[in-house]
Formats: sequence, structure tokens, C-alpha cells
Amino acid sequence: MFPRRKVRFLLSAVLCTALILCACTSDKGDKKPTPAQQNVTQTPAPTQEGATATPGAEAKPTPVVVNGVHFSEMAAEADRLVREAVEQYNADDYTPLAEPVKYNVLWIGFTHVTFGELDFRMTDFDREYLAAVALNFEKSVEKISGNNVDITVKLVFVDESRELTQWPGETWLYLAQSTVQAEIDRYAAGGSFDTVLTTVQTSGDENSARNLGKAGYGVNDVILGLETADMSTSMGYSTFNLTQPSAGTWPLADPEVPSLYATAVAVHEWMHQLEYLKTLLGVEYPNTHAYHGPGEFPGYQKYEADVNDYDFFEFYKLVLQGKLPYTQGDTVKLVGMYPKMWPLIKRNVYNLGEFVIRSADGQGYLSGKDGDPALSLSAEPCVWSIRYAGNNRFELSPKAYPTLLIDLSNAWDAEGNSIGLCYFTGYFDAQSWYLSENADGTYAIRTPYESGRVLTIPSGGLAQLCTPGAEGEQRWVIEEVGK
Repeated sequence: MFPRRKVRFLLSAVLCTALILCACTSDKGDKKPTPAQQNVTQTPAPTQEGATATPGAEAKPTPVVVNGVHFSEMAAEADRLVREAVEQYNADDYTPLAEPVKYNVLWIGFTHVTFGELDFRMTDFDREYLAAVALNFEKSVEKISGNNVDITVKLVFVDESRELTQWPGETWLYLAQSTVQAEIDRYAAGGSFDTVLTTVQTSGDENSARNLGKAGYGVNDVILGLETADMSTSMGYSTFNLTQPSAGTWPLADPEVPSLYATAVAVHEWMHQLEYLKTLLGVEYPNTHAYHGPGEFPGYQKYEADVNDYDFFEFYKLVLQGKLPYTQGDTVKLVGMYPKMWPLIKRNVYNLGEFVIRSADGQGYLSGKDGDPALSLSAEPCVWSIRYAGNNRFELSPKAYPTLLIDLSNAWDAEGNSIGLCYFTGYFDAQSWYLSENADGTYAIRTPYESGRVLTIPSGGLAQLCTPGAEGEQRWVIEEVGK
């Protein structure tokens, strides 16, 4: 049974300015990979009294063009995909896609990991076995989905030693994304990957002999999975332990049949990355642990794992086919992945790319400062990820700190109010922005509040919300990185 996920909390908007210790211009310290909780169809949280989420005429965005890419057209395409997926779900329609969704997986096997005195390594057999698991994952998920998804796995191995991380307050160990980000960046370069899966090996006779008697052996266990879910990051991330093949399952008889226990582990952890569909679409979508049944997940029946159906794979199949029974009152609805949901797992549906944002009057780049939540101008470029957030708005996050958003302090639509970086707060209007094109081809970063005020940085000052009209202080050149 997999470890249960920890409940993550949301920071209040009023705490943003006190709690942020981050920057674009400096990368100090190591942060736990906490997934952002924002989702594009979330009902906006209450705003300050007297404010409204409906923009005035002056605040409505015009098409934004960046190197020939229309942000408005990309937003419209994302809205269409969501609308069509909901319509198919409501109609119990399983019409397959005309073409399968291309889904790219970067899978990295870390052959040597440590924790204190503990030393874990893959054998040559482990490498061979992991290659079979990756193939089994790819082919079996494709077949189960009715070939609505076409998965391509790039499997690589890293032999340099990497340190495991201990989950706070627990004995579980895991391979933190921040620990291996350099390898992810290296192997993902030039590709378009939707997720990263990383695998280590801590079991087997050689590992037992190597670690027997060492401090922590048999106490600290490698966590089977740690997921970064939702669509707020440019790639998903899951990590898990390889374990050993069960008797009679190796070698693979048919790669299209999910016959390896480690395949079940990989599919389970990856399925956690799809759970955001519940919020995104506003429909019933099962938690990956819903096989526990009605005690923990009302409306779902209990499933049992058995020798011939590794680790609840019957349940996983039904979810990936959109045919898992969910009971509500006297009604039974089949839920899970309907065909038109598959395009929504692509990471470029909402994540529009990486950009630098510079002042039109040449004063510098929009940036943050180490240990200071405020935004200011810097001589050094800061790379920003721009993500479509629904309702013709966009979220802007520093690439180095994807859980942070450009935020209007305390959600106050007031002249001169500060604008900085903050974790997701639930105040959608304060953390999403219109990108409005000016007559000269530059852009205004405009609040969706009724005032239509824009992000302004006076020379040598900090970002604030001001009435339009300050020319260079409010005009921005948005340039896509690498274009």
C-alpha cells in the first residue's frame, strides 16, 4: 500500500509579504517541491469588499503577440478543449480521438543513492528490469486507453551518487526533484516532455548486504511515490522505488499487458498527476486511492489487490478507460479518463512558455530580489513562466520558483498598492492578469479588477498598481526565451 499524501495548506494573502523568501536574480537554499494548488477553473475566492472580478471596458485584453504567437488564440484553444471534454463526460460518450495524444515521458534511473551511511545501488539486472518496466508502462497504458494516448519514453541512467531526502517528521525517504533538477534540465533540453519519472533501487540481496547493520537500515524506507500534480508546472514529477520482480512475471510475456509490480507502482504514481482534472473540469474524477472504498471515498466500491492483478490494476484500468463506477444516491456514473480528457494532460495546454519581461524604456528587466517579495527592475534577466489561467487571464511565475505568482498585495485594488511574489492564496483576481497590447507593440500587465490599473515600476522603485498613463514605467516587452 502506498504512503498517504500529506495535506498541503494554503497561505493567506495577508501573509504573503511576510513569508516569501525567494528571488529570480539569486538561487539560494533548497525548497521542498510543493505543487501549486491553483487551477484554471477554480471558483474565485472572495475579494475585498467593494471590489469586483468583472473588468471594466478599459481592462479587457486585446490579442497579445509574442514572436508571432497569439496568447489569446492559445487561451481560446484551451477553453475549447475543456468545454469539449466536459460535454463528452456529461453525454457518456466514449468516441475515440481522431488522433492519439502525443505524450512524452523523461524517465531517469538513478543507479546510486545514499542517505547518511545508507548506500543503495542498481545492479546490471536492475537496469535491464527498469527498461522492461518503462516499456510495460508505455505499451500497457496505450492499450488500456484505447490508443487515445501515444506515449514515448526516453529512459536514461545517471550513475553519479545522489542523496535522498527525508520527509519531515516521518521515516520515509524520497528523491527530491530539487536534488535532481540539473539532470532533468540536461536530459530534457531540446525536448518537449510532459512529465519526469525517476526511479531508484533499494531492495535486493546486494543492497541488503551493503547496508545491514548501518544506522537507519530497516527504519528509513524509500517512499514509493511523491507526486507533483496539477498543471501549474511545465513538467509533472513522480519518483518511486523499483523493487524486485515477482516470481513468474519476468521476463515480459507481452509488453501490452501490465504484468510487473513496478509497472503498477509507476502507473499509480503517474495517475496522481491526473487528479487535477476533477477541479479543472468541475466533474467527478477519482482519487488514485479511491480503491480503498466508501469508508474513505464515498461513492466508490472497495477493490482488492491480488497476485494476477498487480496492485489494484483492475481499478487503474477502469480509471484510465473512464469506466469506474461512482454512485451518488440512486445514480451510477462511470468516471475517469474519457477520450477528450487526454489532450488536457499535455503540459503545453496551459503552460505557454518561458519569457523575459523588460521595461520598454530600457531601465531593466522585471525581477525579484533575494529575501524580498517585492518586484523591481534588474540588469539581469529573470525568466518567467506564463500560464493561461482561464477567463482570458494569465499567471506569471518565476521559472526558478514555480509555486510563486505575481500577486497584488492583500487583493486590494487601490492606487499605489504593492505588487510582489506570493504563494497561491485562492484570490484568483489578485494573482491573474490581463496582457494587453499597446499601440506600439509593447504590453501592459493589467489587473482584472474594475479599475483596470496596471503594473508600474518607477525608475529605481518597486512594483505597484497605478492608473495607466506613465508610459515607459508601464510598458513591457515580452520576449520568449530562445526565440
